[in-house]
Amino acid sequence: MLKKRKSNRAGWELLILAICFVVFLPTFMVVVNSFKDAAGAADMSLSLPGVWHIADNYATVYREANIPRAYWNTSVVTVLSVIGIVLLCSTSAYVIQRRDDPIIRTLRYILLAGMILPLTIIPTFIFFHKIHLTGNYWGVILLYIASSYPFISYVYSGFFDGISKDIDEAAAMDGAKGAGLFFRVIFPLLMPINATAIIISFMSFWNDFGIAIYFLSSPKLQTLGLTVYFFFGIHTSDWNYVFADLVLISLPVIALYVVLQRYIVAGLTSGAVKS
Repeated sequence: MLKKRKSNRAGWELLILAICFVVFLPTFMVVVNSFKDAAGAADMSLSLPGVWHIADNYATVYREANIPRAYWNTSVVTVLSVIGIVLLCSTSAYVIQRRDDPIIRTLRYILLAGMILPLTIIPTFIFFHKIHLTGNYWGVILLYIASSYPFISYVYSGFFDGISKDIDEAAAMDGAKGAGLFFRVIFPLLMPINATAIIISFMSFWNDFGIAIYFLSSPKLQTLGLTVYFFFGIHTSDWNYVFADLVLISLPVIALYVVLQRYIVAGLTSGAVKS
């Protein structure tokens, strides 16, 4: 029996290693080809470059794709959207989880429908255009928050299942109430789920292409996701520049994931077992 368990464990470990290898391979291909010239990158091989073109490739991308401006635009819409998601989802999920009445039950069904129904771009664009929310940051921020709100709220609700209501009652007996009770007592307990919400929403907003291309049409508002599209259109055969652009776009997401990754599993699984 022991040998069988060890054999099964070894089999699962080999499977996990194989999956990791499959996931790592495209990443390695993007990075290594960003160091080559146009002809070498066009082959899309995994071999190291004979002549390294790191400085030339990244300097060209930095200059022609206007990376500083794209970083600024992406940072503004992403950071404000993430802040809005964390504040709105945490507060509303707290109320939804703590209360149980017909209105709250209806809201739960609405959230479930929000996770299922897709975003329809054309009617949304027409509506936002009429209220002057196209071609500026705020329209994109509102769409980012609205598109992620149902799922993130659902995740927060599961986390609140693991926080005893006795904490609320004890805080209320000490004089805390309303927003003060939530932000001084409950919110500090949400570090794992906050980190999870930040990572999930940050990655989604930072890498977004579909919403940005419709609602940020001005070149001055171009985000990092759009630089790949326009850069690829200019340099249709220069894959070394396209790959270098992808590397520059991915660095902030990777850095944030490294910092917060230890909280992600805790945030997603804390509500799985009720206390």
